[in-house]
Amino acid sequence: MKIPATMVTQHPDSATKYTPIQEEAEEGMDSILPIEDGGLGSEEYMVDYEGKMTPYHQVTQIVMDILEKTDLIPGEDALITPRIPSATQETVFRQLMTLMSIMEANYQASHQIDNVPVFEVIHPMTAEASELIEVKKRFKFVSKLSKKEFDLPESFNFHLIPLIEEVPELMNIGSILEEYVERCNQKLDVDVNRLRVMLGRSDPALSYGLMPAILSVKTAIANCAELSEKKDINVAPIYGGGALPFRGHVLPENTENIINEFAGIQTVTIQSGIRYDVGKEETRELIKDFKQNITSVDPLSYSENEMDEIRNMIGTFTKFYLRSFYQIIESVKKISDLMPNQRDRLARKGPVGYARDVPMPSDIAELTSEEELTQQLNDLQLNSLPELPRAIKFTAALYTIGIPPEFIGTGRGLEEVAKKFGEDSLDRLLTEYYPSLEADLNFAGRFVNLNMAEDILPDRAVREVDDDIKYLMEYMDLDIGPRNKEDERYLQLMETIKPVVRQVFDRGEVILSERSEKELLNNGIRKMGEIRGSLG
Repeated sequence: MKIPATMVTQHPDSATKYTPIQEEAEEGMDSILPIEDGGLGSEEYMVDYEGKMTPYHQVTQIVMDILEKTDLIPGEDALITPRIPSATQETVFRQLMTLMSIMEANYQASHQIDNVPVFEVIHPMTAEASELIEVKKRFKFVSKLSKKEFDLPESFNFHLIPLIEEVPELMNIGSILEEYVERCNQKLDVDVNRLRVMLGRSDPALSYGLMPAILSVKTAIANCAELSEKKDINVAPIYGGGALPFRGHVLPENTENIINEFAGIQTVTIQSGIRYDVGKEETRELIKDFKQNITSVDPLSYSENEMDEIRNMIGTFTKFYLRSFYQIIESVKKISDLMPNQRDRLARKGPVGYARDVPMPSDIAELTSEEELTQQLNDLQLNSLPELPRAIKFTAALYTIGIPPEFIGTGRGLEEVAKKFGEDSLDRLLTEYYPSLEADLNFAGRFVNLNMAEDILPDRAVREVDDDIKYLMEYMDLDIGPRNKEDERYLQLMETIKPVVRQVFDRGEVILSERSEKELLNNGIRKMGEIRGSLG
């Protein structure tokens, strides 16, 4: 089957719309309906169970709605693709329940169509091939049970989509995927002929910074292309990006940069911020643009010398990002707790919740070839951190207090690349490895307000970001500050909510006692998110 160019998702990154689980089936239908029928015209919708209170029957509901209300054939014209929970980060039970929900959808649809409507699932936070093999084994168990109870075919082409969402794993993606393919062939007697892989942009940026996230995703795309040739299978990368540059910069005015910067991707995620904060008509145009052009360029390719240079660059930017990140994370977590919940998510911790792990600069150190840098990265390794917020709220919190996270560590990293590796390396970085950096930073530059940030974050961290911006202005044509009336209104909103945000630190808690304070803060946060095009 043809690979969809876009995948509409259930990410909670819209500033203006809270979407309850009761509305998500209708949202799924709207996403895959053709434009002439009033829909967005996408070819795929992700039903999300990862850390989310999604009803197990939602997959069935959407599949049956497609069959009953449209002429589309699920599994052919439109894909419904669940993201299952991670058995290690949540529970095996929740993962099994999700797999059963897929079998239910296929069983219900089998009364009307001959094909299998749901045959791919996304596996989040994939770090090792063994995790994928375990899911395959659990699916075999569920498949046997379904055969016994419902007389469903015991086996069909069940495809896993690994979601790789940390920098060390992205840098090692070739080994992870190759081992998975080999173990499927040898241990499960399964021929992998279609391998989609989702490349996360949010969590790598949260844990390691903008530059390591971008560069590791690009090397991952190149490695996927190599694996495609080596194994003679279609390895089809999915770019898992949101609207703001820190999380992917998937916006209508940036589609050309996405297609060229990440040449080789075959699918792009369309998250909630684009649909609800930017607009439905703009989203339709964006989807049409990706359909027409996403495969028009050859996949990225790097020589071994280039890969070595990029790995050292990733280590350099990681070093500067984490030096600031460690200083601010406790404060940013408090601010992130003030951000609105726009989907029905599970708690961060508890028997059915989960929290993100600490960054692993020591894993990046193993891949760098510059001795001093390797030691510096090892020295930054921590055993524990305060429970990390999710990437959307982390991004939203920093934008809300005037430090778009795109800048953290970026300027100091560029300066060190120039000094330590030379002007030629810097030139390759800006013109070959990440040519749309200037466009990404100019978007974020509209929302910088260090006067706001210095009242909330540690002085040293704010000074470091100030240095980042100064260095960046030496290397590129960077415009910092508002450029139109909407941007000026944004800064006014920021100043309006500043006293309320400040109280979080003065009181040492995030409980706002006065109803007027809550309304002022919530309205300000949402309006600011609407102006920038996404909550976080």
